[in-house]
Amino acid sequence: IYVEGNLFGRPLYTHVDNKLAATMLINPQDSNVIKLFESYRDVKLDNELLGKITKEYSLDVSTLFFLEKLYEQTNNRQLQDYYLSTIETLSGMKLDEEMSFLQDFYIFFIPAFRYDYNVGNFLQQRQLLDSAKILYEIIKTDPWGLVEDNAEIVAKRLQELNKLYRNIIIISASKGSLEANMALGKILKPDELTSVRAWINVCGILKGSFVADYWAAPIRKWWLKCGLFFTGERVDPTELLKNISYTQRIQDTLSLTIPKNIYTVNLLAVHLGQKNIKRKNNLTNFNQEQKKYCIKTITQVIPNDGSSPLFDEIANEGNVVIEMGTRHTFEGVDMNTRMIALLRYIVDYLKYNNFIREE
Repeated sequence: IYVEGNLFGRPLYTHVDNKLAATMLINPQDSNVIKLFESYRDVKLDNELLGKITKEYSLDVSTLFFLEKLYEQTNNRQLQDYYLSTIETLSGMKLDEEMSFLQDFYIFFIPAFRYDYNVGNFLQQRQLLDSAKILYEIIKTDPWGLVEDNAEIVAKRLQELNKLYRNIIIISASKGSLEANMALGKILKPDELTSVRAWINVCGILKGSFVADYWAAPIRKWWLKCGLFFTGERVDPTELLKNISYTQRIQDTLSLTIPKNIYTVNLLAVHLGQKNIKRKNNLTNFNQEQKKYCIKTITQVIPNDGSSPLFDEIANEGNVVIEMGTRHTFEGVDMNTRMIALLRYIVDYLKYNNFIREE
């Protein structure tokens, strides 16, 4: 269903999979929309609830419900509004002249899986920082490395940087965010992170990715190995697929404690209008048959970005900002303006709360 509606106080032109989803965007005061939110007003927001709403209505209804519940929170609403208005302001401007506010900060990038071949290497953002003469580095993790091994690399470097710089902001993406999460919440002690002021988590697969479960099926894994061989990558993906499997990680989730002084912002990618086939699968206790159809189940039942459930990408109970109309890799999105918008907000937040260390 094509819709010309509003979301976050701004026009949104999109397709949705259900009449109620269309009404949520066109007329949020409609009695059916109010009934939906009243029905689940006091229910804990999690994947189980979102799966229940999808089963009763549709995937887009569940996704919009999730977004509205996030936007209800004051800090999220302030961040979302600032993010959208700043992106509009920056449009057409010379961006390297708008970054002087970062002079007292060191930016630490943690790249994504196979970052030599995709936007997970933050190349454009690093070029922009070069032009603006802002200090930064990208940690050289193993593009095919296991999460725990790369987390150790990240942790060791952060230990060193913590002694060299007063104000560090971490930016990580996808698998890199899972490694950052482990380094910050398990490996490093709070006194080894005193200079880390903030963390921007971009679509972090914090509980693994169902894409790994998809490719872990024997026949698909064989095709994957063949494809890697012919592209010149002499790697066996077996251990990595198991390492970032959603059905494995969701059951073996570690208790991580990230210091509260690290202000966390989670950037999520949301796309409406996906094909929806309702299933009755239990979303919390995976059996072998469910593992076999894991990717079909999750993409059709739980709001997701094509790689991981959106709810599972929120780190450290931090603030959430939404990028509409795109998926996990942010294809076609000007990420430089997004980075500046988020960094500006974060620096203002840190200054307001006196979290910045001076000379």
